[in-house]
Formats: sequence, structure tokens, C-alpha cells
Amino acid sequence: MIPVTPEISVRPLQPDENEVVGSAVNGILSNTPYSMPMDAAMLHTQLYQPNPPTIYPVRMQRHARLCAWRAGRLEGFLDAAVGLDSESLRLPDYQPFGLIRFLILPTKVELVNDVAIALLAAAEQFWRQAGVAHVKAFHMSTGYPAFQAGVGVLPGDWPEHIRVLTTSGYYFVDRFYALRRPLDLPVEEVLPMAGLSLIYRGTSADRTYQLYRRAEPIGTARVTRLILDRETTRLRIANLIDLQIEPGWRRQNIGKWLLRRLINDASLQGYQQMLVHIAQHHSALLNLINQLGFIEENYRGYTLEKALTE
Repeated sequence: MIPVTPEISVRPLQPDENEVVGSAVNGILSNTPYSMPMDAAMLHTQLYQPNPPTIYPVRMQRHARLCAWRAGRLEGFLDAAVGLDSESLRLPDYQPFGLIRFLILPTKVELVNDVAIALLAAAEQFWRQAGVAHVKAFHMSTGYPAFQAGVGVLPGDWPEHIRVLTTSGYYFVDRFYALRRPLDLPVEEVLPMAGLSLIYRGTSADRTYQLYRRAEPIGTARVTRLILDRETTRLRIANLIDLQIEPGWRRQNIGKWLLRRLINDASLQGYQQMLVHIAQHHSALLNLINQLGFIEENYRGYTLEKALTE
């Protein structure tokens, strides 16, 4: 007799499948830098809440959690959505994107292609039904807060993900570097000019810095808290996710002073490292970060996009 290979079926995530899907998601998070497994409450929030929390603002209009099953075994998972990301939220009449937030592929190499094709086909059907014409995969604004400190881009050392996405018509849009700095010693702060005022908003876990000269806003920054619990250590990380100076105020050492202030604040709060992910085209910020002792990690992250055609 000729053996029959079980077919791969794709269907939406069901409530009674939380545990097995959560285990698969957390298995990847446990082995990804600056990521932490999610507890049951966080998994429920991320997978079932209509507009789950993200580090950067996103407004999701539809959300599909697609599971690929074969012979009663979960072989793959794709978290897809339709919505507006942080780059398009404020634009009038902007067409929503299709979003890939997360993708799990089989551990068995011989199943990767079939599972990927089935999941991506089901996702494209979901997006087309919503009238989506363009998809963003692993975009910086859409990832889980527990995935790479909330950045959510595709790690460069996930070669099978890169292969199946590019084979399916996705193309690279941006590349990100990860840099870190130890916070064992304070740095000297030199105020670049008189009349600057700094306002703190938020909490110690998510703090926004707003910089003014008199009443004019000239800069902003944001630092969130990341705690990594390992078997023998607990690492407190200050995650720098935003640092901007208004164009008319650049080249006056204001950004350098603000970054020094962030470093000292994080050190005083007991953080051990400061972490930042920077897109390759942000050369000015990358130069500033390097000047203040940040060390580049052996890491690359990517975002991809695809235009859906008839």
C-alpha cells in the first residue's frame, strides 16, 4: 500500500487551543534575544483582544489568528491583521494595510514549504476580503511587546522565514541594528543652551521626555522597561524606543545632551543596560548612539512588504 500523507488544514484559532498555540509562541520567544515568554493573561490579550497593545500605536480593524494543523498536530501559526500602523494613523482616508505580526513554521524541514504556503494563502484570502492591497510583514509598529523588546521585526537568523516570505513575493523594506550600553557609570551632562525645560510624562515603566525651549517643543524621547528573567539572572533593561529633535534645532548638541540625560536617569533607576533598535537609514541617530558608547549586537532585523495583485 502507498502511505497517505495527512493534509495540512488551516483554520482560525479556537479558545480550547490556547495552550498549544501559547506553548509554540513562547517556545520561539524563549530563544529570541530580548524576548520573554508571555503568561496566560498576556497571551489572551495579544491573541484575542480586538486591538491588542503594542509598543508603537496601531489601530487594528480585523484580526485573524490562523493555525495550520496536520494529523491533529499544530505545525504552524500566523498572526494576521488589517489596520493602520503608527506611520499611517494620522493620514486622512488612508487605506488599511494587511499585517503579519508573527509567524511560526514547522520544526520539520520537509513541512516548512507546505505549511508556509497554506498559511500565507489563507492570510491573503483574509486580506482580500477586507479590501487590502498592500501587506507589511514584521513591521516595527505591530509586534508583541514581549518580542524583541516590542520591536517585532524579523530576526535575520530566521532563514526559513526569510526564504518563504521572499519566495512568496515579499521584499525587504528596512533593516534594523540592535545596540546596547552598560549603565554602570554615569555620563557627564553639559547643557547645550539656556532656557531648556524637560517634562516627564508616563510612568517609570513607560516614560516620555518632552523637551521645550520656552513654549516651543524641540524634542522628545521615550524609554520603556524590559525585565529579562533567566535561570540565574534578572536583567533590567531601559529600552530606548524614540529619540527625536525637531529639524530646526538639530546640530546644536541637544540630542546628545538628551541622550545623556536618558542614560543617567536609567542608571539612577537601577537599570543595567540601555537597548535601542535603529533603522539603517537613521544615520544621524546611529552616529550619536555610537559616540556614547553603545555596542552593536550581532543582530539584524528586517521588515518586508508585498503588494497584493489580482
